[in-house]
Amino acid sequence: MKILALYPGLNPVFDEVIYALTPLAAHGVSVRVIASRLSALKSAVAGAEYEQFQNLEIFRVLPTLHDMSHNLDPSMERILQLVDEFQPDLLLVNSFHCQRLARRIRRHRAIPTVMRLESADPAILVQRRYSLGIAPLSRLLGTLRWRLAAAEVDAMMTNDPTDLPRLSRLGGNRGNVYYAGHCAQQPAGVTLSTERNRGEMIYIGSLIRHKNCDQWLTSVPAILEQTPVEQFTIIGRGASQYVVDRLKARYGQRISYLPGVTREEALNRLSAAFFAYTESSSGWGFLCDAWSTGTPVLCPQSTFNIVPGWTGMMPQSTTALVRTVQRLYDDTDYVETLRLGGYTRFHAEHSAAVVSKQYLQIFRDTYTQAIA
Repeated sequence: MKILALYPGLNPVFDEVIYALTPLAAHGVSVRVIASRLSALKSAVAGAEYEQFQNLEIFRVLPTLHDMSHNLDPSMERILQLVDEFQPDLLLVNSFHCQRLARRIRRHRAIPTVMRLESADPAILVQRRYSLGIAPLSRLLGTLRWRLAAAEVDAMMTNDPTDLPRLSRLGGNRGNVYYAGHCAQQPAGVTLSTERNRGEMIYIGSLIRHKNCDQWLTSVPAILEQTPVEQFTIIGRGASQYVVDRLKARYGQRISYLPGVTREEALNRLSAAFFAYTESSSGWGFLCDAWSTGTPVLCPQSTFNIVPGWTGMMPQSTTALVRTVQRLYDDTDYVETLRLGGYTRFHAEHSAAVVSKQYLQIFRDTYTQAIA
């Protein structure tokens, strides 16, 4: 089987999801990737126009994310040449940014198609400016966007475990919605820290709406002023940058900020922090990376199938938040249990070995049904 994958930026230096594709070669699957040179919020560093990473061919034909979603014409001749040379059996579309390109490719060549999204949660499928910040309108527009996307492709894939109970409803009569875990495999040879900075908590990820960074303005002061935490390290970029600016204005050097780092450095920094912290209502890469490095996760609002006291800490009030953080410093058994729970979750659900097999089954099912 040959898979043509469309990504809004895919660079092994920054992106963990690439490791869901590399093990497929062992099952007789060839993968060619067409992407933009920039990895959107992951990095401001452009990737090479062509790269062979392990067994993947990556052609970064489109200069930017905007070109991928709004300015395809200058690149289409080259893209269609790559399609015809490869003769794919299946098209994998990663995110709404790739939809227009997928349509153009499918008009040129009929190919069974899977669309992968991080989540089917309608609240995060539509940008805030389209819903005017009105929650019911956001859910309505998000649901509509999902249905329109599903109508264009042969199957949908979500990486959000909270979608599992409603896969049949999301798929409607077609029953074409699948779940696969988020892949967060560590790069080979990555160097992790052997020591923890007991005074540091860390966040790595985009600073966007559904990460709920505004909550930091309440929670971070409570943690910094009422617990032994000395420093909050924030790595990422996005529209919620103002939250970082406010915290820095109040706490100065106790807030350490970097706009972006390589994946290897992110893992090293995670492994050196005492615990990871997020107010995101979701999960994905940051939680999975924390689990893979044995870093306890403080995630009060997460819906990522967290088991409190095992794979994460979920205090539901400011008082409970302070008490939970303090317990990390007072109870070594609690810390070790959280680390073990994280390791267990990562290896069972988010390693390349596990996720790639889920992808393979989804691809096989979709292809078989499409040609039947």
